[in-house]
Amino acid sequence: MSQAQGEKIMLMLADILKEQKALKEEVKKLTGQGQQKNVSKNISIEGSPIEREYVIWLKEKFSVNPWISFQEPEVQEKLGELARKAGWPGQAMGVISSFGSTKFTYYRNQIRSKLMGNKEVDVEGLSIKSLHNYLWKCFLPASTSLANPNREHLTLMLRSFCATHKMFRKGGAQGFAFWTEFRDFFNVVMDDQRDDKWDKLMEKEEKRIKKYVD
Repeated sequence: MSQAQGEKIMLMLADILKEQKALKEEVKKLTGQGQQKNVSKNISIEGSPIEREYVIWLKEKFSVNPWISFQEPEVQEKLGELARKAGWPGQAMGVISSFGSTKFTYYRNQIRSKLMGNKEVDVEGLSIKSLHNYLWKCFLPASTSLANPNREHLTLMLRSFCATHKMFRKGGAQGFAFWTEFRDFFNVVMDDQRDDKWDKLMEKEEKRIKKYVD
């Protein structure tokens, strides 16, 4: 294993550990630590009647925002609905949250790999539309429309972030915490109150693409 590969694995493990730590805190608030241990022995999302519905929902959520808070009312409502459908007690919310958190970590690694690690696709030269299809067409189920403004905005932000940091040409920088840095970038863009911010960002990236292709 090369030093670069080792560093990438360490960064991935660090992200997973952060997710697990945050999740444990949320689980404590949701169910109580002792109750969660007992429930987790008796239920599993894999192979359950709610697995497919939950995975589709998680992927749709991820494709507009790569992070999820299990304390949000909308998320709590969905988890409660799933628990009721499966006939599980309220304490199962923690198990459902744990599954979702693990999936989001996996999805982030998957999307980063598509952006950085595909030697067969010149990602930097793709048009915004082609990049959007490349990232999400195989990721989302066929029943989910790719044409979603928030999803398109995420594609644009990912493209802008990678281009700004020259991540395409480097194939990913050693020691660079991709998702930690992107989250800061994501928040800055989302907090921008200008009405034309998406048009400006699109114009900037289209110029970058044209310059690269030419």
